[in-house]
Amino acid sequence: MKIWPFLATLLISHVCLGLDGEDLELLRRNNMSDLEILLHVDEWGVKPKNDLEVLKYKGQERSTVDWENIDENTWLDFNKWKEQLKVKESTPDWKLKLKESQYSELVGRVIQCLNACRKYSKSGGSTAQYTSEIHEGDEISTGMHSYAWVFLRDGSIMRISPRTSISFLEVNLSEEKVFFLARLNHGHVYFEQRKIGKFPMVNKPETDMGMYPLLEKKANRSYFARKEYQDLTPKQRLLYTLEQNPGHVSQYLELNRSLERGKSAFLKRSTEFFIFTANATFLMQNPIFHLFHETSGETYVKLNESIDHLNLTDTRTTAGEVYFRGYNNKSFQKLPTQKWLTVDPEGLSIEDLENSELVRPVEYFVKRIPSIHLARERFLEKNSPFMFMESLDEKPLANLHGLRLWNNGKEELELRKKYLFERIRRVETTNLRSIKKVFKNSRQRGFTRDFYTEALSRTLMALKNLNNYNSQVVKETTETEYYLWILNNAEDFMPAYFR
Repeated sequence: MKIWPFLATLLISHVCLGLDGEDLELLRRNNMSDLEILLHVDEWGVKPKNDLEVLKYKGQERSTVDWENIDENTWLDFNKWKEQLKVKESTPDWKLKLKESQYSELVGRVIQCLNACRKYSKSGGSTAQYTSEIHEGDEISTGMHSYAWVFLRDGSIMRISPRTSISFLEVNLSEEKVFFLARLNHGHVYFEQRKIGKFPMVNKPETDMGMYPLLEKKANRSYFARKEYQDLTPKQRLLYTLEQNPGHVSQYLELNRSLERGKSAFLKRSTEFFIFTANATFLMQNPIFHLFHETSGETYVKLNESIDHLNLTDTRTTAGEVYFRGYNNKSFQKLPTQKWLTVDPEGLSIEDLENSELVRPVEYFVKRIPSIHLARERFLEKNSPFMFMESLDEKPLANLHGLRLWNNGKEELELRKKYLFERIRRVETTNLRSIKKVFKNSRQRGFTRDFYTEALSRTLMALKNLNNYNSQVVKETTETEYYLWILNNAEDFMPAYFR
């Protein structure tokens, strides 16, 4: 015997005993059965307009009910339902608006994380690992001895240093622009837009070896060393063992080929990164920048003109502006490039950083990172193929990639930015005053060696072991043996079934 029909009948009888004549007439007028009332069918008698175009976003939930946080007493309250119904009857497309407001677009993915990285979303906390999704509203947090590389939907990459927390709030895409909104809660990040150009084949080791080898196996230099080695004759292989950085030629050739793909489409679209801290707001256009913020302390920023060792052919101009705090303070200042600057804790002014020697070591780790750049290209092919398209269609973009196309991109995004400037200035000015009271007796640490010590020690150790036997034999491995070598040597890799 199936128990569900019995329970449904029992519940219907129980509820209907409490309905008066007016209530039953309301049900009949909306052609709703008692069972539909109890099951809370989403439409609840409200028919959307026939000419209303419905976009289905990839990954979007069908139901509008927040099952995890639902209050059963409110949900089963018939009088509450009647109030909601009146609102919905006056808004024929209420369901679509509600579903869109509840839907979080995919901002990017984690390329790799060292040690313990955490992701916090509306469903709770989880470990941030290789390919972990980052949606709008998610926060990525790193510990004392952990840091991460992150891929964003437009092909940009971000390095999140130890003791850092950043919230990714929005991604908005139009034909001309990709717009990101983020808040740096505390710590240090490095952001780099995907620039078009050509890397020279530098016969030197990489500068961020702490992550090596990457779980994105076709990005590692070892992968290309294997390819080169296996194409050589036995005599040539003997000489190849003397190569200082085997695989660098093939790796840079592949990287430069990848950068040429979809060149015209990429040059057509700019990137705007709108990032703010408690004491400053930054609007970066086609940027490459470092940003540091301490809770109740200063903010440091450096905007770069180009990527180290990249011969640019990119015509998109890099620029940045900083906006200050204060309820009525709408002043801003353009950011110069190639210079470390500091915003005072009150968020009222910006000036040159007097002693930049302490923060400069973080620049070393992003000087030469071909493996990270190639991993970015692989992620781009898998997650953002629309970036290679000259023009965008909103239906495939929604159905296949889960993104909304801002059709009137320039007009809509300008209005959105105008709202964000005003709202963030007011909200963060209030937050800043509250933070000052909470942390008034705390000691300011400033930028410390914690932000680069772990990466530096691991990189130095990797350089020391660069030509040991374990590294040398990789080029002789089969595809399967190479993959097992990655899993065995990748730092703190956790298989998916344990996550």
